[in-house]
Amino acid sequence: MVRPEISKDFTMEDIRKIREYNSLRHINMSPKEIIDDTRRGAERILNMLEKRK
Repeated sequence: MVRPEISKDFTMEDIRKIREYNSLRHINMSPKEIIDDTRRGAERILNMLEKRK
């Protein structure tokens, strides 16, 4: 499993890549681990989007 490369424009295709990558990572995680991981990832993406304004 290779971490997806995200484009500068952060397109819908990038979101699809992230979701696919995360679904593979979350297979063996508990619901709490998945929620915690999703929150950490969302925080990074929100920060990235804020910087691009």
